[in-house]
Amino acid sequence: MDVSTDDPGEAQLNRQLVEHALKMALLDDSEVHIVHAWFIYGEYYLWNYNRMEQNDVEKIIKETKMRHKKQLTSLVKKCDSDFPEENIHLIKGEASDLIPAFTKNLEADLLVMGTIGRTGLQGLIIGNTAEKVLQSVNCSVLAVKPKGFISPITLKNKVLSIK
Repeated sequence: MDVSTDDPGEAQLNRQLVEHALKMALLDDSEVHIVHAWFIYGEYYLWNYNRMEQNDVEKIIKETKMRHKKQLTSLVKKCDSDFPEENIHLIKGEASDLIPAFTKNLEADLLVMGTIGRTGLQGLIIGNTAEKVLQSVNCSVLAVKPKGFISPITLKNKVLSIK
């Protein structure tokens, strides 16, 4: 889930993810944890090759984190105003690396995640980040595509084709 998105389709997908997770938890009387991985593109260069002061870089990081936290909390509270704050997690780094570790540490039974395919054959089918996460988690996964998603893969005469 990318809560910092300006894309209406991705914002709708974020809401779908939270709603699906809450509905699945109701079925099994389970606890829901919402996790969002965030990072700053080019942070390495800010620290190492930029002429910015260290305090300025730290300020950018702190402000970015706070913006993500506010957006994530707002999204979750729109879906469930009583959702416990301690079950909203903001972790810094690449989602494909951190989400599997987070689910393992939490001993999650189910991971609900969005998939937006962008590049390559795997991207057409499920999405590059989702593909990496799927290969690394040890729990069930509910992969959710955006509303209106039309698969580029069709079966014609029992032959798989990609549009």
